[in-house]
Amino acid sequence: MRVFDLHCDTLTTCKRKGWDLENEGSHLRLSDAEGYDAYIQLYAIFIPDEIRGERAGQYFSIHHLYYRRQLEQAAGRMADIAARRSLHAAQNKRGVMSSILAVEGGCVLGGDLDMVQVLANAGVRSLTLTWNGENELAGGAASDGGLSDFGREAIRELERLHIAVDVSHLNDRSFYDVLEAAEKPVIATHSNSRALCAHRRNLTDEMFRMIASRGGLVGLNFCRDFLAEDGDVTLDTLARHVEHFLELGGEDTIALGSDYDGADIPACIDRPAKLRDFYDRLIERGLTQEQADKLFFLNACRYFDRLIAGEL
Repeated sequence: MRVFDLHCDTLTTCKRKGWDLENEGSHLRLSDAEGYDAYIQLYAIFIPDEIRGERAGQYFSIHHLYYRRQLEQAAGRMADIAARRSLHAAQNKRGVMSSILAVEGGCVLGGDLDMVQVLANAGVRSLTLTWNGENELAGGAASDGGLSDFGREAIRELERLHIAVDVSHLNDRSFYDVLEAAEKPVIATHSNSRALCAHRRNLTDEMFRMIASRGGLVGLNFCRDFLAEDGDVTLDTLARHVEHFLELGGEDTIALGSDYDGADIPACIDRPAKLRDFYDRLIERGLTQEQADKLFFLNACRYFDRLIAGEL
């Protein structure tokens, strides 16, 4: 079984707590890869809304240095694959945590377009444009602003440098602005269905269809609040979000976006070892093995293989 997860906050959480990426306190640990034929993980550097300007760039640099040190310490157990021109080796790398660096929060740019090149040079391959507030690019889910002129310029630069534009956390106005401005497929790394859970962080059916029609990705978020309004979550709750996206024609769009170490994750899926139970439950509920494999690995692998190869 292979896993490709579009979002976790493990890197930022472990750095804040003074932990290595292999520890006893986090949802996701390097040793979790040992149980899978391949495990590819996007590790996000989360930039809080209140860190702005030059401070945001410095914050990124500190966390990027931590990430590089973790790679050195875990040589043989963890490998950054973004610098390669293909994900081929990672697709069958048993027991190794294959990592891709991401950033959550467009305030990392500090309003400076040249920072996009800095991110690209550091190996970043995905940028979540906002967190919940408004920054120089756009408005997050807890704000009202739309995409700014600088945000439009940033999207063009991100696309030129083959960094995925991540629309998770955008408010509705900014979402539609971004879809109008973007020329390449966008992704929503950790967002669920608003039709099933009416949280502002989730996607409407129209939003999902727009992402799917452009060849993008939507990662299923394991956060309790984004799965059920009453917080009562089982594997069947997660499965219903998957099934709804499939009903919308999303077989080639759905992926995993766990949000490990960044959210309240229900016990039924709070460790990567439990992903096997979720896979099996989906099959029991009627998904084909091909559909389940696309969700767990193939769709995300196809997208990022093309992105890293410079085709997106």
